[in-house]
Amino acid sequence: MKDKLEEIYENTIPHSSFLSKKAVVNCMEQSYEMGRQDVLQWLSKMDYLSDNINYILEEWKNQNNKR
Repeated sequence: MKDKLEEIYENTIPHSSFLSKKAVVNCMEQSYEMGRQDVLQWLSKMDYLSDNINYILEEWKNQNNKR
């Protein structure tokens, strides 16, 4: 994921004199984590998925680790 965040930073931030690259990447990571938590919370509220939420979490982690 770090490579993708670097790519987004390089392609989005035209001038970095006022922005710390480390701070921007940190904010992107936090935003991603917040979005992930929102999706997982939404999934956990699905009655038909609630029994399988641990399986879904494990698959999500496995898919993200392969990249």
